[in-house]
Amino acid sequence: MIKWRRLLTTLCVGTVLLTACNKNDDVAIIITTTQNELTTQETTPEETTTPEETTTPEETTTPEETTTPEETTTQEETTMPETQTETEQAALSEEERRALLNQEAAQAVPGIVCWGDSLTYGYGGNGESYPGTLQRLIDERLISGIPVVNNGVCVEQTYTIMARAGVWPMMVDSFVMPSGITPVEIHVNLKNGMYTNLTCFGDAGLNPVTIAGVRGILTSSYHEDDYGYCYFTRIEPGEEVYVEYGTPIESASVNMYEGYINVIFMGENGYFQSADDLVLQYQRFIEGRGLTRYILIGLTTGDNNGRSVLEQKMTESFGDHYINMRTELVSRGPDIAGLERSVDDWYNIQEGIVMRYLMSDDIHLNEYGYRAVGTIVYERMEALGYFDGIKNAIAKYGN
Repeated sequence: MIKWRRLLTTLCVGTVLLTACNKNDDVAIIITTTQNELTTQETTPEETTTPEETTTPEETTTPEETTTPEETTTQEETTMPETQTETEQAALSEEERRALLNQEAAQAVPGIVCWGDSLTYGYGGNGESYPGTLQRLIDERLISGIPVVNNGVCVEQTYTIMARAGVWPMMVDSFVMPSGITPVEIHVNLKNGMYTNLTCFGDAGLNPVTIAGVRGILTSSYHEDDYGYCYFTRIEPGEEVYVEYGTPIESASVNMYEGYINVIFMGENGYFQSADDLVLQYQRFIEGRGLTRYILIGLTTGDNNGRSVLEQKMTESFGDHYINMRTELVSRGPDIAGLERSVDDWYNIQEGIVMRYLMSDDIHLNEYGYRAVGTIVYERMEALGYFDGIKNAIAKYGN
């Protein structure tokens, strides 16, 4: 239809132009008028853009392309908790932020407790110990406020250390417990008749003990021929109690250090008959305290020939929980402590003997040796992921 009208229009215009050639200029006006009228007629209502031909709302923006109210609501609901969390954190005062940080860090690592003898205590270290180094590194590199407890007592052998930790049975000979808070001498035995020098050089993790349901303090009662004697002093007065032979003594540590990372370093003072025996003692310690996060420190004395069997057994039994501290000190100790190596180090490295300048005597380390041990323990804890919870809290709240 449109094409036919355009054709007719063209024919009409052509006819008029031919006629106008012989007439005056007024005809041009008529032609112009005629053209305008024809042009006006050419665009009919049918030729105008119909609603179908126009870009419909559906064509312009499809439901897939638009953000529907439901989608908008969903997006808001998705992002809202994050926005609220960021806003809430931004609104926290410094005191509130610090309190939340400390709370989450303490939940991740309530503390660290170190069990052992004089090598844990820090004998010969001029005031330095490996637990002290460990505490300092945590304060400096992570967060302050995570306690590192030094439960090292000099001269103690493996079974006494285990008894203080509540994982090896202690019994008492029969005695009468007075009603008042006056000391009474008692004799303490360990399971299987094992020797004990309990309380002679310290009581870390031991007191207050519980005997026959009564809490009290054990202190040393030195007998040259038998270190098993102690004084028991009840904390509160009460009824007189007859205590039978074989009544167990419960150490305070049984109910302490919940969730703590345990570090155990024992055996230098003996009382294990073989490598397998020491492995069993460590297993008894771990199972007795129900440990999942722990570090076992290998003996630092001896050489490659003398320690290889024990160290292999420990590695096979405990994997990365066990640190072969002798070889670690030989290979890395001087560097960690910031000391220059000696020209004689080649011999120590060849034989696997800890350098003299890391030792205070034939058994004990000096301050440099203890610092190296503490650093190595920290690094192993970090490698095992024991500090991940603290790091997450720091990332969340800052430090």
